Amino acid sequence: MMAAMKTMLRPLVLLSALALAACQGANQSTGGPAVSRWSVPEDGATETAALPRFKGGRPGPDNLRGMTLAQVEDSLGKPSFRRKDPPAEIWQYRVKVCTLDLFLYEEKGGVVVTHYAVRAPQGGGITDKGCLDEVLDRKDGLPTS
Repeated sequence: MMAAMKTMLRPLVLLSALALAACQGANQSTGGPAVSRWSVPEDGATETAALPRFKGGRPGPDNLRGMTLAQVEDSLGKPSFRRKDPPAEIWQYRVKVCTLDLFLYEEKGGVVVTHYAVRAPQGGGITDKGCLDEVLDRKDGLPTS
């Protein structure tokens, strides 16, 4: 019964999180709603740092689902924005041409990516792979678009 309720609530949480994430680009000094940010420990460590790292070079969009917090941070670097919105955690990576949102949930004893979304500014078009490549290039110190 509880598992069925979690499954039914997941799309609602994802939609709410996407709506909140879309508002993050707004200048807070314009009177927009105040949004609290999830605080990360000062040393930047996550609670899952001891989990196995992602293997296999640069991940593609198909590799994002199922990655742990430590694997995501190893592969993509620190996110531009983090938010805990139980039962979800949202990690957002912003680059010039797009925003990559990762939605993480606790599954099988660990927190993993269960869904991701790619958005381009002002409705521009970009592929999932194109956006992920831009995020990876930024992490690697390569010039991005």
